[in-house]
Amino acid sequence: MKVLLRRICLAVLMTAAAAHAASQIEYSVEKTGDLYSVLTATVNGKTHILIDESKKACLEVVDTRDWDGNGLTDALVKRITACGGNCCPDAFFFVSALPGGRFEISGDLADSWQDPVIEKWKGHWSAVIVSNNEGVNTERPVEYTRRFILRDGKGVKVEESLRKSMPALVEMRSEIFHKADEEHSIRFDLDGDGKPDVISGTLWERWGRILWSVRFGNGKEIKSDQACKRIGVLATKTGGVHDLVCDQDTVLRWTGEEYK
Repeated sequence: MKVLLRRICLAVLMTAAAAHAASQIEYSVEKTGDLYSVLTATVNGKTHILIDESKKACLEVVDTRDWDGNGLTDALVKRITACGGNCCPDAFFFVSALPGGRFEISGDLADSWQDPVIEKWKGHWSAVIVSNNEGVNTERPVEYTRRFILRDGKGVKVEESLRKSMPALVEMRSEIFHKADEEHSIRFDLDGDGKPDVISGTLWERWGRILWSVRFGNGKEIKSDQACKRIGVLATKTGGVHDLVCDQDTVLRWTGEEYK
């Protein structure tokens, strides 16, 4: 009897899945006025309002596919935090289509300055989101990479890793600056000629980053257009000149004319 019941249930589920798979679900975002958005899902010509203008949200559909494998089309949606500005990272969440014409909106997964990378993971579609503390601050860089899948209407984090900083021999960090016209420097013989070279920096207040330059002991000076939260000297060398590190692990090598 138990075997028969299981077979009946399986047949019902397969029939339901086939029926739902035949449904065409389209997600769309429309602006109300000049700013906020309404998120809708249209199923076989019938439109459902999932998030209305009372939520005062700026939204964008990033991706649509069957994220949870139930035969229905789901959506990955961006919540645009600044609504057109660039002060802050955006947040992301899932909209899950469920049997019976229902929809479930997950909580926010994580925030990021860039859209997630979508890729297969152990047979599931997954969203890889890189989050960091970039912004109007002079804090030490912190960056997490997290992987999410959609399960039972919820975003489930299945992986997380923390980006590590490369060790430097000497370094300068933006946290030591207090105002834009302030200048700090570190002295180190980069090219091994026995003369101290100087890495100088001033603060880019908008993003709390260091605008830096190098003045070699022989008088040669270069200015970099790559602003960093940290600029440091590495033990490694290129062409006999010490490499530099920007932020956590971006290596800059001497080309003979500039650090790149």
